[in-house]
Amino acid sequence: MTGSLIPNALSLTLSAAALGQALLCAALLLLAPKPSAHQRWLAAIFIALAILATGPLSATLSSALYPFAMGLMLAALYALPPLIWLYTVQLTTPEGDGMLTPQWPHILPPLAGMTGLVSLWTLPSDVRRTMLVYGDLPDTSHAAAVAIWLFGLVLVWNLVSGAYAVALLRRLSRYRSRLRDLFSNNDGRELFWLSGIVAVITAVWGLSVGILLIDNLFAPIPLPSSLGPFLLILLIGAFALRGLRQSPGLQSDGLARTSNPEGDKYKKSALGEAQAQRIAERLETAMRTDRLYLDPALSLQKLSRHISVAPNLVSQTLNQKLEETFFDFVNRARIEAALPRIAQGKDTVLTIALDVGFNTRSTFYSAFKHVTGKTPREYRNAQA
Repeated sequence: MTGSLIPNALSLTLSAAALGQALLCAALLLLAPKPSAHQRWLAAIFIALAILATGPLSATLSSALYPFAMGLMLAALYALPPLIWLYTVQLTTPEGDGMLTPQWPHILPPLAGMTGLVSLWTLPSDVRRTMLVYGDLPDTSHAAAVAIWLFGLVLVWNLVSGAYAVALLRRLSRYRSRLRDLFSNNDGRELFWLSGIVAVITAVWGLSVGILLIDNLFAPIPLPSSLGPFLLILLIGAFALRGLRQSPGLQSDGLARTSNPEGDKYKKSALGEAQAQRIAERLETAMRTDRLYLDPALSLQKLSRHISVAPNLVSQTLNQKLEETFFDFVNRARIEAALPRIAQGKDTVLTIALDVGFNTRSTFYSAFKHVTGKTPREYRNAQA
């Protein structure tokens, strides 16, 4: 591989924009009056992304500084998956539970990345410059060993990142299942945006592995130097757009402390058939007679207080006796209340949705389709 690696003007402009964007977001989070735990982890993500944006700038400012920046960038790459994991854990952990498993192992990936920085600084400065600024490999065994080590670190980083991506997507899926046992409206809690970011990052990681292997084993693949900074701007923007406004989904109304973690759900419960039947009747009364479904913020905790039954028994009755999640149970009652008005066609769908307890039109459509198998328009036409 030969030729100067000094970036062009567009790459520098995009890198500077990404760096400023990331540092601004980190400052907004850390300078808040009382930054919460998830905000601190998000700030750490922005700092890691800011480090990744320094490469093209350091190559232009100082050839002596560039190897140090490259080493830090490798450490930041290794730190990014654990930081996203810890941020996600904080968003999906119940209030008062804290982090239920030790988090110290997540420091190991960034430490592995730091070995790249250390190995670079075992080389003479002129050799580092030749390797990283001009893209040439000096003909020495030490330089070759460092180059192989760095190449291996990049490959291992992709494997580590892939493992984190799988763990993240699984955790987010379990978290959404838990939400359905606790809330009747999950708008703003489901973290689909975070799943999307993880999925896109995973695709980019996979593509980078392929390009890296082809580039080093077969023939160079010409890629614009501005591609990396451009992707960084998109990633920082995605985290800024949603992350800066995101709150933990399970820290509301003490719900999390009433729900057993998945895996030992109802393990110690002594709920009998007769008691489950009585609770089921109370639940139906709360919906049909008391019309609790009209409360857009109805939660398992509120419903439990209303019928004077422990939340874990309500949840067990819903799941085992009625074979529904809390989310589906409440929204079925809302849809049944909406059906006569949908058939009449006098009010807009949005008006009806808000009147029966939904927060958004899209959630109403999804629930309506789930309960009736039809869209509101199809249902109205079928009743005509």
